[in-house]
Amino acid sequence: MRLSIFQLKQDEPFKNEYNKMMKILLSKCISFDKKEYTYFDFVNHYLFHNWKYRGTYLDCYEYLNNIGVNIKTKKISKESFLNLLEFLSNMQLLISNLKYYKDNIKYSVKCKSILNHNIPILLDSLGYQAYQIDEKIIIQDKSIQYDNFMELLPSADKELLLAYKNIHNTGIKMKRLILHKIYERFIKDSEKYKNYNSPIYTSIKTVILKMGVIGEIDKKYMDLSNYKLKKYYDYCYEMILYLLETENILKYKDEIKNS
Repeated sequence: MRLSIFQLKQDEPFKNEYNKMMKILLSKCISFDKKEYTYFDFVNHYLFHNWKYRGTYLDCYEYLNNIGVNIKTKKISKESFLNLLEFLSNMQLLISNLKYYKDNIKYSVKCKSILNHNIPILLDSLGYQAYQIDEKIIIQDKSIQYDNFMELLPSADKELLLAYKNIHNTGIKMKRLILHKIYERFIKDSEKYKNYNSPIYTSIKTVILKMGVIGEIDKKYMDLSNYKLKKYYDYCYEMILYLLETENILKYKDEIKNS
């Protein structure tokens, strides 16, 4: 029995994929402001200086060399190839967050195909997945352990809260990870928040402890779909924000009262 075209596996080594990708990205594949650019020239001229994670690198070519990508050679390691995919994904995220560029860039058909179609397929075939955390995209092994992923999350409280708000990853794992870490900070002042609003505090604990954020899902909630679980995680996040803000509101009230 023959295999249909949909059952055939793509089996092209990543080095060939890299060369195919670079051939397109180093061509004049972007039109902007009535001029044509290679992908990297466009990034270098308009975007790289806006990227807050660029460190002290002054241009994207210096940065690419640092992550092991030399655009003048066909040699590439698997690690450096993944670094390139992560860099491209972050540049596309940056473009999507800068409306002027997003609305006025025109990609060649092949360039658009590489960025929107090929990268997710390549990551999947190599056993990796892209996750958005806060304003950056991180590529990690699909089998990454929960505790290891927790180390990648922001350490500052405000950044952690923003990280949840900015999640665009459709998977449920990232919501659990960030909500878990937010709760670890929140629970340190549990008595205070419980006194602010005991029913809301109880609801937060129900979501965290019984709906799979920490530990297994309770039998009572086993039939909840991922859609509903994600919705309840979002509710939980909003309730935590409410109790955090309550502290400030009470300070405002006291200040007005004592003025």
